[in-house]
Amino acid sequence: MTLAVASFAVGTASTVAGFAAESQAADAQNKVAEQNRLNALAAFEDTQRSMNERISQERESAALEKFDVALESRAARATNDVAAGEAGISGVTVDALAKDFASREARFNDRVDRQTEWTTAQLSAQKREQSAQTLDRINREPRAQKPSFIGAGLKIAASGLNAYSQSKKLNP
Repeated sequence: MTLAVASFAVGTASTVAGFAAESQAADAQNKVAEQNRLNALAAFEDTQRSMNERISQERESAALEKFDVALESRAARATNDVAAGEAGISGVTVDALAKDFASREARFNDRVDRQTEWTTAQLSAQKREQSAQTLDRINREPRAQKPSFIGAGLKIAASGLNAYSQSKKLNP
């Protein structure tokens, strides 16, 4: 009977120790997964912030380019008007030249706007791609399942039955 009790005690202690070790391993794995998640989110936020800043800079740069061209166009029209006035010239030719300056400015602004839209669209696509990469990075680190109390209980019960069975074999 003493051997059966000792066998049961060893089996129970082994199961409890295994349960504790599995529980600690699961906790450690989950801490690693959580830290990975936090790191991935921090990197995602940094990248998103950087891309948003780049979009803002692209838009500001485009606005400055358009402003500079508008100034140049107005200066050219003013020079044209002054030269025409000093020469005593007026009419369709002077008006056509003024319209040409305005037309060039409009075409330039359209090209700048289109290029800015393309750059913004590309950066937005990169932001979406970064979202998917972040989710992939987070999901790549698996979460561990804690061991089951039911499983540990069943192992202890099996150890008890095994000890009882051995006891019956030794003491019929």
